[in-house]
Amino acid sequence: MIPELQNKNIYPKSHAEKIIKKPELIKEYLEGLLSKAETYRYNCFKVIYLVSEKNPDILYPHWDFLLNHLRSKNNYHKMSAVLIIANLCSVDKEKKFEALFDEFYDNLKSEKTITSIYIVKSSGKIACSKPHLADKITKILLNIERIHSGKQIELVKAAAIESFSDYFQYIENKKQVIDFVKKQEISNSPKTRKTAKDFLNKYGNK
Repeated sequence: MIPELQNKNIYPKSHAEKIIKKPELIKEYLEGLLSKAETYRYNCFKVIYLVSEKNPDILYPHWDFLLNHLRSKNNYHKMSAVLIIANLCSVDKEKKFEALFDEFYDNLKSEKTITSIYIVKSSGKIACSKPHLADKITKILLNIERIHSGKQIELVKAAAIESFSDYFQYIENKKQVIDFVKKQEISNSPKTRKTAKDFLNKYGNK
């Protein structure tokens, strides 16, 4: 255990920089993701997430560890894996995500709204790293209301709109997406209505 990470006030960037200089240090932080101590576990995640953003190559060899996290019944483990795996797609030369695609998005069928929101929000990043998957991802997000069974579906729709904005340039059927967003202008969720308005102000005339 890394003593400093037991404190709430840490500087994740300094730890990430240490790992970037000495990649073998990542193993101890990955082990920290399994800790039952919430503060320690969350601090390890913050550090690992920064590394996955800046130097995903360091984490790519640990794909299977993250895959086990994704398959965990622990919702926190799932969310952590979703965010990190999305970052690793940019260096996924072995097309591991393509093999994982259906399993990854099957998690949207859960009633766990937070997990679904993380998956949907990460989809924009995934599509930008893997444009050939953009249309496949778009079909899923356009059908999110039929796929996700949670009560906060309107918030999941807002996340979908944010993702569409992230990878709009790679979307083939832009009109279909714009039509979906227009329908959300009358959502009963203020957040979803605002997200739809912002999207349409940016892309509505495309």
